[in-house]
Amino acid sequence: MKRIGFIINSRVPAWSSLARGMRPPALLFGWDDAASPMSFMRFRWIAEALAAGSSELRYELYRPGRRYAAVVFLKSMGSQCLDLARRLRAQGTKVIFEANVDYYTHVAGEVSLDVMAPTPAQRAAALGITDFADGVIASSRHLTRVCAQVNPNAAWVPDNVNLQLAPKQPTGSGLRDGRLQVWWSGMAAKVFEFLAAEEAFLALADHIHLHLVTDDLDAARQRWPEAVRDRVDAFLRRVPHTCHRFTGVRALLDLYAAGGVIVSPRFLDVPYNLSHTEWKITLGMAVGLPAVASPVPSYRDVADVADPGAVVLADSSAAWHVALTDLLEYPERRREAGEAARAVVAARYATSVVAREHAGFVQRILNESGT
Repeated sequence: MKRIGFIINSRVPAWSSLARGMRPPALLFGWDDAASPMSFMRFRWIAEALAAGSSELRYELYRPGRRYAAVVFLKSMGSQCLDLARRLRAQGTKVIFEANVDYYTHVAGEVSLDVMAPTPAQRAAALGITDFADGVIASSRHLTRVCAQVNPNAAWVPDNVNLQLAPKQPTGSGLRDGRLQVWWSGMAAKVFEFLAAEEAFLALADHIHLHLVTDDLDAARQRWPEAVRDRVDAFLRRVPHTCHRFTGVRALLDLYAAGGVIVSPRFLDVPYNLSHTEWKITLGMAVGLPAVASPVPSYRDVADVADPGAVVLADSSAAWHVALTDLLEYPERRREAGEAARAVVAARYATSVVAREHAGFVQRILNESGT
């Protein structure tokens, strides 16, 4: 058995980390970030799948003093991480960086949300550990190409869906009072991206009901420029909607099981969105929701391997209008598309499938080093 340690969201267990909120037991058992998808989706679900199978790799939180064949720095960078990576390399441990955001590409001009452009410090930190690592895992194909410009030993391992958390069958038809139920989940600060398909949603306001599974929308509004805030407020006054507090993936999938369609409108003028993963749509697809989305590269990857109808890419308000209208007016088409959506997630994005891809890349890094 080969132990693979994980450091998540730059939480390095060390005495110096006590000031950052680490508790002393983390020195013995590792410092988790349990509420983050980086922890449960890109680490714990995969670790559990490998433990249940026949893999010779054991994934665990990094513990100081324990020897590892490799340590994965999962969205973990900065001086403390790079210093540890250098010490590990000197001990013969391989270093793998796992990236999920394009911190590399410089963004010129203003953006609508500050998190969509890397700071100089983030860019320097990402470049430093990416260049140093023995291998890089990126969470989208597009991001893999970006990382490969810095470190050619980069591979794409997609986000995954734990199907054990998903209802086996939808609990609803997707229509309520004649309205198509339209689902979206994400940070409330990103609700402004509905403006990318604003005209279509406004035109269909009498025929759809929008469900936003998110956090504090009122607080998020303060992060938008005034002009954006005014447009979103007008949008939400016109489009019937319900806000649901996000409490976890299982609860989210239970909501999605009411049926309808999962949507993800996005602006494609910032690297942050171009490198984004497919998880926003595959979670809904896992319970039988067909997806309508902007042509983000990762969404196109899903559409390319899915049966027709599972994912409709809409690059204009007119395309959004047609796609949503078809799903509203043709229930049988909606049902078939939902079945295709479930099938492609099970075949390509289920945790058991992605865990093998992740372990395969890690093993390749170990083999290259003779470990």
